[in-house]
Amino acid sequence: MSNVRTHMLSPWPRASYLNSGTAEARQRMAELELVDRANWYELYRRKADDTHWRLDADDKYQQRFLVRIDELASWHTYDSSPLEKALLLDRRRGVGEERCLRQDCAQLVLKGLAFCLDHTFERGVRK
Repeated sequence: MSNVRTHMLSPWPRASYLNSGTAEARQRMAELELVDRANWYELYRRKADDTHWRLDADDKYQQRFLVRIDELASWHTYDSSPLEKALLLDRRRGVGEERCLRQDCAQLVLKGLAFCLDHTFERGVRK
């Protein structure tokens, strides 16, 4: 029960972008302690509330995501794509009025793009 309670107290959003060169990223990283590394991820514990956070390994060609992890046993295999898609949708300010250009897709495009959320994500766009 205490784990659920402390997770609810965390002031950080469940998922966010982490841009290493920013002051905000440095501040967040100062609050974290590295616990483990696996695959292309790093697991951290937030010192203030004992919540656990997964961060994509540093790669200059990829967007890094900081995602709260509730189940430590599967932290390195947790599918955060729904959270990443929600960030992308928010970043693009929702959907436009046109239909996706992908054949047989009836979903609306993300604002300013030619593809829907799923097909934009599928193409590797993360921000």
